[in-house]
Amino acid sequence: MDVGEVLKPYSKLIDREMDKRLPSPSSTKRLELKEFYEMIADYGKRGGKRLRPFLCINSCECFGGKQELAYPSATALEFFQNFVLIHDDIEDGSELRRGKPVLHLVYGIPKAINAGDALFYKMWETVLDNYELIGAEKTRLVEKEFCNLLHHTLEGQAIELNWNECGKCDITESDYFNMIESKTAWYTVATPCRIGAIIAGASEKHLKALVDYGVLLGKAFQIQDDLLNLIAETDEYGKEALGDIYEGKRTLMLVHLLQHCSAEEKKKVEKLFCKKRAEKKRNEVEEVFHLMKKYGSLEYAKAKAAEFAIEAGKVFDKEFVDVPGSLAKNAMVGVTKFVVTRKL
Repeated sequence: MDVGEVLKPYSKLIDREMDKRLPSPSSTKRLELKEFYEMIADYGKRGGKRLRPFLCINSCECFGGKQELAYPSATALEFFQNFVLIHDDIEDGSELRRGKPVLHLVYGIPKAINAGDALFYKMWETVLDNYELIGAEKTRLVEKEFCNLLHHTLEGQAIELNWNECGKCDITESDYFNMIESKTAWYTVATPCRIGAIIAGASEKHLKALVDYGVLLGKAFQIQDDLLNLIAETDEYGKEALGDIYEGKRTLMLVHLLQHCSAEEKKKVEKLFCKKRAEKKRNEVEEVFHLMKKYGSLEYAKAKAAEFAIEAGKVFDKEFVDVPGSLAKNAMVGVTKFVVTRKL
């Protein structure tokens, strides 16, 4: 199964759902609001595979629900994603997002923050659509999932921001895995899958297993994402080449490098990661990347991502053996492999 092709119709579907819920710039004569409406739609119109909405809708189908029942929740997840990206780009000092300048470099930080806040509001407004569609009890459970999603994501972000601000480099693999579990795994895989399953009326046993599956696959996703940041071409990946090094991100590749390079090399790398972005020179950043290649850090991370994906697949096969076979179930299996083979 070509999961990339499977995602395409879901991407178009979510685009339509977002357009229905966002104000059109042409609907106002006020120039200030026209710009504002353009801003809140901007990241969504830049594309993306819509993996999180897909997992929500597909999980609903996998556990016997009708896919249209998951549309509001799936759309809310995409609003959350774009809200997070706008704020994350500001916090990280990023320059590119999906191949174009980040929102705060185009419009300024105050306006970008406000646009992100608007998407946060749109997320909750869209979640409320569930009351008429799936009833009060299931909607209450979905709301709790979104609250849990926010809790984990914000804690993970707080940990990473603290590491970057303090110039902390003595990070273990366990530290890194715990951070990406909170920051990425819940909101990328575990929560979307659980929300879809809740809407379908899945059992508590299956909902619990989706945490184990989602955390493992989410870790694989983030490691692969970090790898793509280093090895993908800018035009292909849509973000700045070697951006994570410029931004001082603590990645598995960095952890591995610092554990295997010489004392002198370690000192140079740590010194670079204590610098502010504007102070980093291109040749210094490239040198760190070359050291990662020299010590096999990229290959190590690639293998670790595959290991997590394989473990996620084992959990899925074991815990969901009693779920009837379907195209949706096959797609879930395909996503497990797609996460670590995707190029974008």
